[in-house]
Amino acid sequence: MSKAFFEREYSCPICLANFTSLTVRSSAIYVEKRESDFHNIYKGVSPLHYSIIVCPECEYAASNTTFNNELNRTMADQLAIALVKLKSPEHIDYSEERTLETALEAFKLAIITAQLKKSKPEELSGLFLAAAWVARESHNSKLEEVYIEQALHQYIEAFNHTSGKIGNLSDLQVTYLIGELYRRSGDYKTAINWFNKVISHKNVKQNPNIEKLTREQWALAREEAKNITEDSEVKEIISPITEATSPSLEEENTAEEVVEIIRRRSTMQFSANLYPDQIEWLKTISNYGHKNTNKLFPRENVLRALIDFAIAELGDKLPTKFTTEEELISELQEIMKKDL
Repeated sequence: MSKAFFEREYSCPICLANFTSLTVRSSAIYVEKRESDFHNIYKGVSPLHYSIIVCPECEYAASNTTFNNELNRTMADQLAIALVKLKSPEHIDYSEERTLETALEAFKLAIITAQLKKSKPEELSGLFLAAAWVARESHNSKLEEVYIEQALHQYIEAFNHTSGKIGNLSDLQVTYLIGELYRRSGDYKTAINWFNKVISHKNVKQNPNIEKLTREQWALAREEAKNITEDSEVKEIISPITEATSPSLEEENTAEEVVEIIRRRSTMQFSANLYPDQIEWLKTISNYGHKNTNKLFPRENVLRALIDFAIAELGDKLPTKFTTEEELISELQEIMKKDL
């Protein structure tokens, strides 16, 4: 065992197993830099990788500050049953020095455990954000995006229903962080709105570091939003198209063949501005898919599936008398009613 660690004892509140897990000595912690979403990059050993404790017997997982907390017997019994069903057949030793992959698996278990416990957004938000950091360190951008979206959702829930600190973050820090997570999710306009809340906050002058960081990220988000707007004002941006078989209207295909045709279609990049609630709705569907299947399903796939559904349902019965979005929605509703 490296001199950077020492062993700390834990007792599992579910199966009552006693075990030890590595903890990073404070003397071995060196912060090299801090990223704009509060992710600390360490020189050498990262305490983040060891912040989740996992029981080697039942795989109950929680942060090192809450793991030993007692649970009521009913909750403990329910968790015990659920964890048995979810336990991985592959044994991972979380008590030894951890790789990035092992650290990420520990966070996945902690998130599952917290969701089973129906933990509050204040706890879930921090777990999702920390998991996003480890995914970033692992260069897993898709998983990082999923975790950032989940963290954003939980922070907004906590912000709207909690007074005072959320985790170890002040109200001002959380307001900034929500803006930064929106920016990292590509919703630059909403990010700017949240950054404006920080800049106009009554206590901002008492937090010069947050004010400076907010102004920097506000300028960055504004530039990113400007670039998106310029790209989407007039043109569709078309990526190189590879040859692919297009479905013929005259051909009859089985359901399996139709699915295969959809998979073979080439894609074209098309920039469009959506409303914040529309983006949130797409995120929600994407997150439900990931939650229930444990497989990633990006928002653009959700959007493509919805368009394919509309094409299949409407066929040649297309709306023709509209000049606004509201009129188009109304006409689509009338068409759908006639088909019922």
